[in-house]
Amino acid sequence: MKIYGVIDRIEDDKIVVVNILENKGFMYFKKEVFEFKLYEGLWLKIEILPDEEKTEKTKLKIIKLQHKLLKKSKDQKNK
Repeated sequence: MKIYGVIDRIEDDKIVVVNILENKGFMYFKKEVFEFKLYEGLWLKIEILPDEEKTEKTKLKIIKLQHKLLKKSKDQKNK
C-alpha cells in the first residue's frame, strides 16, 4: 500500500510528525531514521508492506519463551 503524507512539524528537533492525507491520521518518526534533509511541508511517499517472515520469527520466539516460562513455573511448583 502506498500512502502520501506531508511533514506537519518537527518536535524538539527529534520527532517528525507526518500528516497522512485524506484524514487518515498521523505517523511519528525519530528524525534520525531519515537520510535526507527534512522540513515542514515536505511531501513523502510512504510504502507499507507486511513482513510475514519477521512476523513468523517473532511468533516462534514468543512460543519458545512461553514454553520456557511454563516449564520454569512447573519446576518451581514441584519443589
